Amino acid sequence: MRRATLLIAAAPAFFAVLTSSLGAFPGAAPRSVHGGVVTSGAAMRIGRSVGSPTAGHLVGGAHLDDAGYLRIVPSYTPGDVRWGLGPLVGMIDRAARSVRHQYPDAVLSVGHLSRPGGGEVDRHRSHESGRDADVAFYVKNHLGKPAFSERFVPFRGDGTAPSWPGAVFDDERNWAFVASLLRDPVAHVSHIFVASPLRARLLAYAERVGVSPALRARAAETLAQPRGSLPHDDHFHVRISCPGGMRECVENPEPRRFARVLSPHARPRASSPAAPAGRTPRAEQTAAHPGDREGGAGDRSRGGSPPSPSAPPDPPSSDLGAPAPPPEAASAPPPSAPAVLDAPLDLDDVDGEP
Repeated sequence: MRRATLLIAAAPAFFAVLTSSLGAFPGAAPRSVHGGVVTSGAAMRIGRSVGSPTAGHLVGGAHLDDAGYLRIVPSYTPGDVRWGLGPLVGMIDRAARSVRHQYPDAVLSVGHLSRPGGGEVDRHRSHESGRDADVAFYVKNHLGKPAFSERFVPFRGDGTAPSWPGAVFDDERNWAFVASLLRDPVAHVSHIFVASPLRARLLAYAERVGVSPALRARAAETLAQPRGSLPHDDHFHVRISCPGGMRECVENPEPRRFARVLSPHARPRASSPAAPAGRTPRAEQTAAHPGDREGGAGDRSRGGSPPSPSAPPDPPSSDLGAPAPPPEAASAPPPSAPAVLDAPLDLDDVDGEP
């Protein structure tokens, strides 16, 4: 009788630990992460990624909140597209804090993750299953101070932004962010999609400052300009691998060659800010597989009125003016740009233009 009483008394604690260990059950309420702390419990909600990044949904998961070292880019706040698997949200938060620790004025700017419950998001072909995040580049002005914009701004391989005079791609902070993702102790980052000239710039910087060959090799494998998509010259698109034991998670999207076909996992499309007006395709945007091109120009500021600087939560804002309307076609990478390794083939990513 005494043993039975003890077992009954211990049951609530046992099931609380079991629930925390297993992550989200179907229909479980998502949890919010702020400053690396889950607001509704002591352990981060893992959630479940069901299906692939381009045809799936998210069960449970975590919400990425603003912090002193992390801001949501104003143009991407509507729709609350800030949900993801716990490992993804935690990794982004840890990387932002890591860069802030090295550079006290650093603030990471984040765009879309997934919407609550996952599923389709306007102007994206992926971001459906809680494993994708769009992150703006760290930018500085001519004085080396952080600069911020209301939208993502495209950069060339020489580190300048045609639409934002005086803005400079911040090699130090952007490499620190990439290195933190690659070293993350919890999540495994499988892809960091970025334009080839900027990929080359980051790898050249890492070699110049003496980063270990092992970490540079890992970066070279992970950084890639996607095929069949916009080149990602205005943000990093970060994707993590399926967590171990998540059987319903599909690692890689199936190539899309003609029409988009919804899987049984797909959910209705979420609304988000209207896409800018159409623009002339660029040479480097030509798809290796035309049918693989992604949804609309979701992460761009190349049409309509230009973005204006936006101050972060803590550090002082930049003295740069607002980015000007960009030219119809960006210039080619400078001849002196370092050579790049071959990028992975047949990647069916992300945010390209149909």
